[in-house]
Amino acid sequence: MDSKQYFQFTLGPVQGFVAQARRTRDFWAGSFILSWLSATAMACIEKQGGKVEFPQPDEGYMRWLYGRPEADDLAPAQGCIPNRFKALTAEVPAAFNPQLVQTTIDAAWRAMAEKVWQADLAAIASPLTREIWDRQINRFWEVSWVMSAEGPSNLLDRRKNWRSQVSPQEPGHKCMMMDGWQELSGITRTDLGAVNRFWQQVRRQGKNGMQTDLREGEHLCALAFIKRRFARYFDQVHFAMPGELGTLSGWPVPTAVPSVAFLAAAPWLSQVIDKASIAAFDAFHAQAQALSPGYAEAAHIYGTVSDIRSVKCAAEERAADGFKRRWAGIDGQLYFPSSLQNPNLFPDQAQAGKVLSELNKLKQSAGLAALPSPYYAILLMDGDQLGKHMGIVEHQQSISQALNLFTNQAGDIVREHDGFLVYAGGDDVLALLPMEQALPAAAALQASYRKAFAIHASMVASSLSGAIEYVHIRTPLTRVLQDAHKLLDEVAKEETGRDAIAVRVWKPSGLALQWSMPWSKALDADGSVKMVGLASAFATQDEEGSFSNKFFFRIEQIIERFPCMPAVQLGKVLLTEYLHSFGARGPHLPTAELAGLLDQCQRWKRNPSGVVEPAQGNSMNPDGALLMRFLANKGLERESA
Repeated sequence: MDSKQYFQFTLGPVQGFVAQARRTRDFWAGSFILSWLSATAMACIEKQGGKVEFPQPDEGYMRWLYGRPEADDLAPAQGCIPNRFKALTAEVPAAFNPQLVQTTIDAAWRAMAEKVWQADLAAIASPLTREIWDRQINRFWEVSWVMSAEGPSNLLDRRKNWRSQVSPQEPGHKCMMMDGWQELSGITRTDLGAVNRFWQQVRRQGKNGMQTDLREGEHLCALAFIKRRFARYFDQVHFAMPGELGTLSGWPVPTAVPSVAFLAAAPWLSQVIDKASIAAFDAFHAQAQALSPGYAEAAHIYGTVSDIRSVKCAAEERAADGFKRRWAGIDGQLYFPSSLQNPNLFPDQAQAGKVLSELNKLKQSAGLAALPSPYYAILLMDGDQLGKHMGIVEHQQSISQALNLFTNQAGDIVREHDGFLVYAGGDDVLALLPMEQALPAAAALQASYRKAFAIHASMVASSLSGAIEYVHIRTPLTRVLQDAHKLLDEVAKEETGRDAIAVRVWKPSGLALQWSMPWSKALDADGSVKMVGLASAFATQDEEGSFSNKFFFRIEQIIERFPCMPAVQLGKVLLTEYLHSFGARGPHLPTAELAGLLDQCQRWKRNPSGVVEPAQGNSMNPDGALLMRFLANKGLERESA
C-alpha cells in the first residue's frame, strides 16, 4: 500500500459564474456559493482521512460548515475558500475515493437549489419550468481532479485540457444576468408579455423579500435565480455527504449587500450626516420615502459585517441630536440627480423632482459645494508568482499560514476604508469601495500581504498586484469586472512587471484613462499613495477649479508632444506654460506638487531580474495627470460638462 497520494481538484467555471452580475449582491453571491462548494469538497477529503495542506481551510469556516460553530465564531459572510487546492493524505491513501468529492459537490449544489425551488417556485411553476431548472442545475459545474503518487505540478492543468463539455444552445428567451441561458418561464415564442406575466406571478408571491430581490421586468435562469435568492434560505440547507461521511450545513448570511450607488455616496453622506441640520434631513427623508418606500440600505447602517463604517459611525454620533439612523438607510440612488431624473428607475417624476429639491437643500445645509460623486471603485488583487512556490511541498504549510493571516485581515482593511468585501480567499481579493478609498485600501492590503509573508513564509518571494476600475454607477457590472481581470493580468503584472497597481477610469462615454505604477514608485516612505496625496494637495490649492479645465489638459498635450523629455525639463516647460496661461495674477502654482505629478507620469517597469527601471519608448504617461485631476475633482467636473 502506498503511504501517500496527492489529490488535486478544481471547480469552475469561476468567471462564468461570478462575473455575470447585475447588482453588487450578485457578485457577492457568486463568490460565496463557489467558496462554499469548494469547502464541501474539503470536508469530504477530511472525512476520508485526508488532510488539506494547501490552502489550509479556515477552522471557523469549517466548523460552521459542519454545523458545530463555537461561541466566538462569527458566521462567515464572504467567500474565503479558494476553488483550487492540493490535498495530501498519508494514512489511508489506497482507500481514498476521489469520486466522493465530486458527488459531495453535486449534493451540496442540489440541496441549495432544491431549497430555493421549494420555497419560491414549486407552488406556481409548470413542469416545463421544472425541466429547465433541472437541466441547468445538473449541467453547469465543471469538476476536474487528479490522483498521483508524486506527479508533476502541471498535472491538473493537463487534466483540464481533456475537457470536452460544451453547453448546448438553449431555446427561448434568455436570462438577463447569465448570458445565453434560458429564463425560467419556458416560453419559446416571441411573446414578451407572457414572459412578464410569469415573472409578475413570481414577484406577487411576496415571499421573503422577493419584491426586493427580483426587480420588475427581470427574467432569470435557474443559476441566476439561485444567486439572487439563496441567502434567504441558506441557513436551512442541510445535506448528507455520500458514503456516510456525515452532514454539512449552511448558516445565516446577509440578505442585503450595499448598492454601488450607496458606496459611491458614502463619503458624501457621512459628511452630510455630520454637518446638515436635523430639519433638512427630516424633510429630505419624508420626500424620499414617498418616492421609494423602505430602507434598501438599512443593513449597512445597523450591520456588523456589511456595514459602511463612516456612515454608520456618523449616524450613531448624531443620534443624540435627534438623527434617526434609518434616515441613512434609504436607496442609494436617491442621492444622484441622474438617477432621480430617470423615469425607468422612478416613474413618478413629479415626486422625484421633490426629492431632488430637498437633496439640494440638504447639501446646502451641510455647507457642501457639490452632490456626491457618481463614481465608485472595483478593486481586484492577486498574488504574484505564487503558483511556482505552491508546487514545492515544504513551502505549502508556510504559504497557507501566510495566506490565512492575510485573508483574515482583508475584511477589516476593506471595512476601514468604507468598502464591501466581495471575496477574499488565498491570494485573491475582490472588493467594492468609494472612489476616494480605493487606492489607500489597495496599499493597505499589499502591505498586509507583505507582512503576512514576512511572518510566516519569508523564504517565498511573493508580492500583491492590484487593479482598480473607477466606474460610473450606470456602468454594467459584468463588463467592468471582466475588464478588471485583464487590467490586473495584462497591465499590472505583464506590462508593469508585477508588484504593481494599475488603474482605469470609465466614463459613461467609455474608457477615459489608464495608469500603472510599481508599488515601490507609487508609495511614499510611510506607505501612503503618492497619487492620493497629490490629488489632495491640488484640490486644496485649486478650490476655484482654475486648473481643471485648462491646465491639466495642457499637461497632457505637452507630454504627448514631448514623450521622451526628462521630467526636469518637462517641469520647466509646464511652468512656462502656466505663466503664459495665467500670468502673475493666476492661482498659486504648487511647484513641489507639480514635480511630484510628473514623477507619477513616469512609466516604469520591473525587468526579469526584478529591478524597476524606466520603461522603453515613450517614458511619460499623460494619463497620470488626468488621473490626479479625476481624483482631485472626484470625477464631478467632467461628468457635468
